Amino acid sequence: MAYVRRWAAVAAAASLMLGCERSVSGPQMSRVTAYLTDAPAPALASAEVWVSRIYLVGGDSGRVTISDMPQSFDLLQLQGGVTALLGAATIPAGDYAQLRLVVDSARLTLDTGMTFADGSTSKLMKVPSGAQTGIKVDFGGAVPIAPGHTDLVIDFDVSRNFIFTGPPGGSFGVLFTPTLHASVMDVSGSIAGTSLPVAARGHLFAILGTDTVTSALADTVTGAYRLSFLPPGTYTVADSAAGYTTGIMTVTVGSAQNVTGVDFTLTPH
Repeated sequence: MAYVRRWAAVAAAASLMLGCERSVSGPQMSRVTAYLTDAPAPALASAEVWVSRIYLVGGDSGRVTISDMPQSFDLLQLQGGVTALLGAATIPAGDYAQLRLVVDSARLTLDTGMTFADGSTSKLMKVPSGAQTGIKVDFGGAVPIAPGHTDLVIDFDVSRNFIFTGPPGGSFGVLFTPTLHASVMDVSGSIAGTSLPVAARGHLFAILGTDTVTSALADTVTGAYRLSFLPPGTYTVADSAAGYTTGIMTVTVGSAQNVTGVDFTLTPH
């Protein structure tokens, strides 16, 4: 009987030690790195944004900051798959409800020969709620942070976030309507092809459901284009150009798949 009691005590101690080891180890962690990118936009010489914080909300750990170092970026330098580092942090892995980007302000500078309605060529704009709660970044669902390492790419598409008003070739007004999208780099893919004729200067859009995820301008020499950092899904790809009938195709992008040969030949109205 003494042997049994002794064995029970040993088993209880082992169980307690195992429980302590589990509590000490804590949740699985992930090194999260966030990057910023942009899609091309006509009529602009520069598009600067001032970002002061990027953070996740809605996971088991509540609000988790990835970076709170103020930085500025010229979005027009982040085109064609180019990215800039926003920040990095080691955080608990898991699904988070939202990623938010705190943008303090933005400055747009027009190309030579263009002016805003007040005669200026540059305009500083405050961001609606951008400097308080931040701009919600759309993942099309939860933000998946995998154990080990996760790279996030945020697309700050100038052509969709800054809406120009006014007649072509005349004075412009501008509205800021923040709509940001993001994807996990490890699983994101791309769609590439050509838009002809080159003279049409096609503007390509990748649309998931009713939401435009990203856009691209066809190269002015070759007509080549690439829609980058696309989450897996089935997209409507639209090629739009002034004076031409819009071309539309349905394209499915798998995990980390780069789909090529999505070519358009536009016809005049």
